[in-house]
Amino acid sequence: NAPDAVIKGTANAINQIKAEVVLIGKEEIIKQKSIELLGKNITEVSPRISIHNADEIIEMEDIPTKAIKQKKDSSMVVGFDLLNKGEGDVFISAGNSGALLTGATLLVGRIKGIDRPALAGILPAYHGRLVLMDCGANTNCRPLNLLQFAQMSSIYMHNTLGIEKPRIGLVNIGTEETKGNELVRNSFQLLRKFAPDLNINFVGNVEGREAFLGEADAVIDD
Repeated sequence: NAPDAVIKGTANAINQIKAEVVLIGKEEIIKQKSIELLGKNITEVSPRISIHNADEIIEMEDIPTKAIKQKKDSSMVVGFDLLNKGEGDVFISAGNSGALLTGATLLVGRIKGIDRPALAGILPAYHGRLVLMDCGANTNCRPLNLLQFAQMSSIYMHNTLGIEKPRIGLVNIGTEETKGNELVRNSFQLLRKFAPDLNINFVGNVEGREAFLGEADAVIDD
């Protein structure tokens, strides 16, 4: 629903946050839509809102790698460039998630020591929220990847959600360490060995149906 949802979301959020918001896209369309939706230009809502023009659009059906390389003036590529230049701290998009992941990897780069990026979904659970990582970025993982997902989710939940020692579980078909396929069994051993050194509060295997009952704050899978 762009750009309507983005414009409305920005107008609703700006007085609840301290950050500056830069809307990236076709400037004339953003201005025109703002007047239709808000009765004024979005930049008049707050001095902390600005527009950065980008004339190209990465469509949902675009091939991610090709789109990132060819559409240099797309809102997504421009947004990542702003991050690289230090002109932005966070990039938010509801667009092509494959392109978002590819752009983040190719243009911004991974944290040193992290082999693969991951998508973290925050799901409702019976006693709060549950982070699921990875939920769509990787198809073939190694145990090291799952160990790194556990570390990233633990740091994220501690720093962002304020959970002191997030409980990290490994999604499996049973709680016993002998259960599951080779990836899960080897990941279990790796997590148990290195979790203390990496400050990961590893609680072991968690079945999918049990994950939402409060046994873990985050669950790790491929």
